[in-house]
Amino acid sequence: MTQVADKTFSSQQSDFPYFRRIWKNVVTALLATSFIPLIVIGGGMYHYTSTVLREKTLEALRTEVTHHKNTIDRFLAERIMDLKLLSKNLSPEYLVQPGALESVFESLQKELPCFQDLGVIDDQGRHLAYVGPYELMSKNYKNTFWFKALERDPVYISDVFLGFRNIPHFVMAVKQQRGDGFWILRATVDSAFFNDVVAEINQTQKGDAFLINTNGIFQTVPKQAGRLMGPSDFTKIEPYRGLRQREQNGLIKVMVWLEKVPWLCVVQVEKEKVFADLHRIRNIGIFVFILGSILIVFTVLLTTSNLISRLEFKRKNIRALDQRLQHAGMLASSMRLASGLLLNIKDMLGNIDMVARWIEELRQQDLTRPENKAEIKNSLDELQSQVAESRESIDRFLATTRPVGPLIMEIDINELLNSLIELFDREFHFNKIRVVRDYQETALLMRSDPSRLRQVFQSLIFNALAAIHRDGEIILKTRIDKDRIRVTVTDDGPGIPDDDIDKIFDPLFTTQHGGLGLGLSLSRNIIEKLGGRISVRNEPGKGASFIVELPALFKSVME
Repeated sequence: MTQVADKTFSSQQSDFPYFRRIWKNVVTALLATSFIPLIVIGGGMYHYTSTVLREKTLEALRTEVTHHKNTIDRFLAERIMDLKLLSKNLSPEYLVQPGALESVFESLQKELPCFQDLGVIDDQGRHLAYVGPYELMSKNYKNTFWFKALERDPVYISDVFLGFRNIPHFVMAVKQQRGDGFWILRATVDSAFFNDVVAEINQTQKGDAFLINTNGIFQTVPKQAGRLMGPSDFTKIEPYRGLRQREQNGLIKVMVWLEKVPWLCVVQVEKEKVFADLHRIRNIGIFVFILGSILIVFTVLLTTSNLISRLEFKRKNIRALDQRLQHAGMLASSMRLASGLLLNIKDMLGNIDMVARWIEELRQQDLTRPENKAEIKNSLDELQSQVAESRESIDRFLATTRPVGPLIMEIDINELLNSLIELFDREFHFNKIRVVRDYQETALLMRSDPSRLRQVFQSLIFNALAAIHRDGEIILKTRIDKDRIRVTVTDDGPGIPDDDIDKIFDPLFTTQHGGLGLGLSLSRNIIEKLGGRISVRNEPGKGASFIVELPALFKSVME
């Protein structure tokens, strides 16, 4: 909710400096509104063209990298599926027979010549059978990283590495359980063949596409700077979901992680080549913008003075009307206390008259007697007490009706409510209404305007009295929540009808006979100006609660 500072007006306060303080904001708003045609015609033309070209380029990159990802994932998934089918359908006893593994390898190569070799390895890392161009039959893989990975996982695809053969390649292997142990069907993918697969799907004429692992090492050969198994400008990257885009060193890069292996697929293009055609459009837009700006600024400066003068005049009238309305609301609610005040004063005058008559009787007796002197002194003390109490009651009443300027000070909300309870004491007593003070034990100190808060809570207590009429209970509850103070005024009256609950804060709406309908409307206005809010919680037939939330520290905000 917008915080609005409560402004009290005096004849000595001028509106002119106020609007000169916000002159910069007015001019800025007018300029912003006036520049819309220029933005639509000039800047809009450049923005639209650049946006379209940029989006088309980025969409092509996103399509390219998605195509790369899907193709590579499909390639890897198909090769893993080949190995899985072989390992499930053929036992290691069969594969170690002479010529068996060679026959399987030959059939794989006929389908797609992507494997360099094929091997059957036991759970100790030893080759049971091998077919390929390298002398690897005697090698033991128990301590290699990919063998240790297969001890945990059923399928593994490695990064590109040199291995025993000292030639860039990567391993695809599947594990099958056998008795108490396991065996592995391992194939080596030819890096050159894999590079051809990646290059074949690269359709970007002005860009480049490559794969890197989580350490930023190239897994394929890039067209531009870089080499297979060499470092890239990506270092220690963490996998993530979806596509990401980066602009760096004049390049636009779109990236996505593969699903089958932790490799990042990157497609990049040179930004300068893509957006070279925009420079001419940009220059045209700048020229149109400058020409239109001169005309707009001249028009705004010419009309601002007249606008400010009109606003100054209107604001004076609105402020004066708001001040009268608030004062009228204060008088309307305070006049309802007049009858109770007059009855209090009448009782006090009766007590004073009775004490005066008693003094008159004592005066006719022997004044030299000590007990008569003491009686006269006590009577005079009683007279002074009644006079002081009358003066205090009148002062309290006048404080509720006297217009007071804005005074932001530190107040104790519990003490403020207690002073209002004393003001309503007679109404509570004669209407047999019990007041429950559910205060937070610690003092609730806040900085705000005590006069305005007194007007709000006085109105809420009046409404609670009017709702109950007789024989009821009003609960005043205070709590603090972080930097806000909450005050709740609850009555056990009949509650608010459902049809009226949305209208109770409207000006001039009232359900009370003879009411003006200003109390809740002014209360909400005051609370909002003090930076808080007021709400109602209603239970028809059981009563209503009005909740006032206020900031502990008042913050003045311009109207």
